[in-house]
Amino acid sequence: MSHTTRQKAFVAIVGLMVGLSSHLWAGCLFATELAEFHVSPKGNDDNPGTSGKPFVTLERARDAIRQAGIAGKTTCTVWLHGGVYRRKQTFALDEQDSGTRQHPIIYSGVKGETARLTGGTVFEADAFTLVDDPALLGRLPESARGKVYVLDLKAQGIKHTTRYPDKFTDNGGIFELFFNSRRMPVSTYPNKHGAMTIKRVVVNGGGQEKPGSWRVYYGEGTPEQRRALESGEGPRPGVFQYRPEHAAAYALWAKVLDRGVWLKGYWRVVWQNETVRVAAIDTEKQTVTLAVPVSHGIGSKYHRPDGSGEEIYWVMNLLEAVDQPGEWAVDFQDKKLFLYPPGPLADADILISDMESPIVEVRDARHIEFRNFTVEGTLGDGVRVIDCSENALRGCTIRNVAKYGVVIEGGSSNVVESCDLYALGAGGVGLSGGDAGSQPRVPAGHRVENCDIHHFGEIERVYAPGVNVGYRGGGGGSAKLDAVGMIVRHNAIHHCPHAGVLFNSFDNLFEYNEVFQFALVSNDMGAFYSFGKPGCIGNNTFRYNFMHSSPEGDGVYYDNVANHPRVYGNVAYKLGPADLEKKARRGCGFLIKNFTNSRVDIFNNIAVDGKMGYWINAGEGSVIRDNVAIACGDNYGAADLKTYENDPGFVDQAAMNLALREDAAVYSDVEGFEKIPFAKIGLYADEFRATVRGYRREMADWTPGYDASRYDVLDRE
Repeated sequence: MSHTTRQKAFVAIVGLMVGLSSHLWAGCLFATELAEFHVSPKGNDDNPGTSGKPFVTLERARDAIRQAGIAGKTTCTVWLHGGVYRRKQTFALDEQDSGTRQHPIIYSGVKGETARLTGGTVFEADAFTLVDDPALLGRLPESARGKVYVLDLKAQGIKHTTRYPDKFTDNGGIFELFFNSRRMPVSTYPNKHGAMTIKRVVVNGGGQEKPGSWRVYYGEGTPEQRRALESGEGPRPGVFQYRPEHAAAYALWAKVLDRGVWLKGYWRVVWQNETVRVAAIDTEKQTVTLAVPVSHGIGSKYHRPDGSGEEIYWVMNLLEAVDQPGEWAVDFQDKKLFLYPPGPLADADILISDMESPIVEVRDARHIEFRNFTVEGTLGDGVRVIDCSENALRGCTIRNVAKYGVVIEGGSSNVVESCDLYALGAGGVGLSGGDAGSQPRVPAGHRVENCDIHHFGEIERVYAPGVNVGYRGGGGGSAKLDAVGMIVRHNAIHHCPHAGVLFNSFDNLFEYNEVFQFALVSNDMGAFYSFGKPGCIGNNTFRYNFMHSSPEGDGVYYDNVANHPRVYGNVAYKLGPADLEKKARRGCGFLIKNFTNSRVDIFNNIAVDGKMGYWINAGEGSVIRDNVAIACGDNYGAADLKTYENDPGFVDQAAMNLALREDAAVYSDVEGFEKIPFAKIGLYADEFRATVRGYRREMADWTPGYDASRYDVLDRE
């Protein structure tokens, strides 16, 4: 009997046993190397799971493998045919669903078809009605009247409609809205690319994270501020004056305070972004009183007590601000959704994501592989892999989730490979695992490779990177989170509001990655960034990475403790380009603060066209050699640095090919300079990635603009 015939016979017999009684499956064991089951949105769970008569749910296919007792004894493939699989709950796998290295369990989309695992509820056009109530029309901007539709959330059974918390940094716990697979923005004023700025801070207020940590920075402020300081008064909500040009808008918002008005802002520094409810609006004094304190108070920490006048903020989720196609807002009192659709409602795919849990979760399992399908539409993470070993995601698309695309915690040797991750509320891939406290340290060895990770941090704008390796906490200090021996290689990570990659912990390898268009919203951040504490970081390697095209971002950036990093063969290009003068206040190719003065090895790197090439604090035993800077503004701490004003021998700088020609002056000017394998950096074509997009061609003519949100950070002055 041929292999194909044997395979068909196996499936047919298993299907027959399914039809007779599911209790008989356990005895249905056959000597074969391959078993296949099929799933389709058009299937039926009473079917035998063949290609002609597929199941309809993944759970049915999972249970078929369990009941047949074949996991690990034969290679099992569950084929997902094209279509949308509507998920109301997590597809969960555990230890009993494990395969073996020889016989894995594979869940794969069928080649040439698009299978989508989608959380949430789909709505037809007739669920929406055009707003015609005079009172509601009066609240809408005039330009939007007759264009905004309303959906009764309570009648439709949508759960996540509870009022926003008084303070939050994510989506506030409410549902998300997608129109034709695109996340629709909650209404803002000013619109998407604009912001208001504080005129003057009246009360800085403050936050208290632990006893004794309250810092108010009142200085020589107003009498009211001094009295509060002298009386020892605890944390207070901030108060500020708004600018006169927004007085008309505030007059409207003051009328709906009972329904809730929230302001999202960079209240203190550009790495702290919080949404806070408004308690009061005084239209005569033109002041706003926040409902709760912002951590460490409002107003730039460098310009207390009045602030700098550059602190940006905007209002969100108000009917009064729904004036652009795609914008929406929720009335929490009446449980109504108001949408200005970006296109005709008829035949549109309108999805409300109302599911908290991941679309897929695997726990305590081994040798399970997911291939070639899409995961989307959850208020949680897309895929979670917890305490597992040697599982893999390959060729998958993760998009339109409110948190991380993929989270891997614990276990060992799990892989995310050749996947596309984008339109994410928080970060791309989160990695943790291993044991940093043992002697020797135990690596987890998780790997992220050949992934295109972009347009993330759409909701959480700071500290939500493309790849997170053991980083937890904000800029003021990151808690210990073991992430030992991770491998991050050959990825494209781009269009990042803040960080490209955050890292901590030990023995991690970052190589052949291309990171660009980062720090687009907030500065004082790197393509690779860490704020490590003593005992929580060390022995990380960065080699052959290309970091480029950031208006004010740094390349490899250690913001505190370094502890023997090895940084070599990297290229930094157009990071806060030098010709921007004061507009580019940041942008350093290699910034190693290293306040503990530990050893750092930094050699054979190139920095081109940056505000600063190198800033290195090196401790005893450090190796700083053979580094090159071309057309960079300043350099500090890079011993024997070779500098050039112009191209010293690149193949084609204009086309962003920064490989050095064989006759490049660098090789004769810098004895011992080793060739950088520039052509190998970035994505590559493989079984799961048929083509590679030409990002460098697209970025070749990029020039930085200026965004008001990147206001001064004076910590380096």
